Amino acid sequence: MFKQLGLLEDGQAAPWRRLDGHLTVRESRRAKRMILQCVPPHTLELVVPSGTRPKLVEAFVREHRDWIDRAHRELSDGLSAAGVQRPERIDLKAIGGEWEVRYSAASNLRARWRACGQRLTLHCVDPAYRDGPRLLRGWLLEQARLHLKPWLAAEAELCGLRPAKVQVRVQKTRWGSCSAQGVISLNASLLFVEPELVRYLFVHELSHLRVLNHSRRFWRCVERFVPDYRVLDKRLEAAWTRIPYWLFDKRA
Repeated sequence: MFKQLGLLEDGQAAPWRRLDGHLTVRESRRAKRMILQCVPPHTLELVVPSGTRPKLVEAFVREHRDWIDRAHRELSDGLSAAGVQRPERIDLKAIGGEWEVRYSAASNLRARWRACGQRLTLHCVDPAYRDGPRLLRGWLLEQARLHLKPWLAAEAELCGLRPAKVQVRVQKTRWGSCSAQGVISLNASLLFVEPELVRYLFVHELSHLRVLNHSRRFWRCVERFVPDYRVLDKRLEAAWTRIPYWLFDKRA
């Protein structure tokens, strides 16, 4: 149905050049409404329910043009500022820590990172330090597992809930998720956002242990522990534009 708009079959996203060169469209069987979201490092995505008429999609895009333009500017500014340069400092707002990043040539042809206090040294094999992003991702995942897992466990105890398993990954489209089996997945990118947003995300996913959908009953469960969840949910959605480019740089 969306072939003329650039949407591929089987839910794959393709540039929708007819309306916006920076907007991709993805058809989803799970989606119940149209959703605009930022997909790091520099993509805007429109998720549409399967079978949605193209005219409805066009009208939705026109209605949300201001949001699309603003989000694109923020993504462009962030990408321009970060570029593909090596970060010199990393600020993890969630845990209130800032690290100085240094680069050096690996002496034994084995790329690795080493943290000493608030200094992070990347020993790179590539003379242009192109293996830096991979090392940074490894370091970030360790920090995320070290801090996010016990933090979630403490919040789960306060909520009277217990996930079957907790895993931490680098994800591009979700801050977190909860499976029907009670497995909660957390995005390591949460370390870049404020603590109150991390806590909201924890309560959100823990609430799915009771209600797996997003019904009124689910939101009442969230509101019990986070009364201002609506404000925090909007802030968390907007926070994608602050995730550094290097986290998703797969060239190395």
